[in-house]
Amino acid sequence: MKPPQSFYDFTLQFHQDLDVVHPGWADTPHGRRELYESFAMRYGDQAVRELVTYCEKLLANNETDLGSLWFKESKGDWVIPDEGVRFLFEDFLGWAASLS
Repeated sequence: MKPPQSFYDFTLQFHQDLDVVHPGWADTPHGRRELYESFAMRYGDQAVRELVTYCEKLLANNETDLGSLWFKESKGDWVIPDEGVRFLFEDFLGWAASLS
């Protein structure tokens, strides 16, 4: 399944903002939420919905190697192992669910 444009936008911004804009992003839920809010502000609600749908599809199959997907498809060059990508997607979904 080819990732939607929102995935590429998210991974590019994630990589760019990682330590420069949000240096404590990984340490607290607040830091991660700032990354997600920044993505939503830059790309809009439609991109958030599109990324939510994509993440839900990927997480529905526990056999999907998300680390390989990230390495192959991501616009960021920061490599994340499978369990890290799963955590990021689940965390993003939790944030997105809190918006409604």
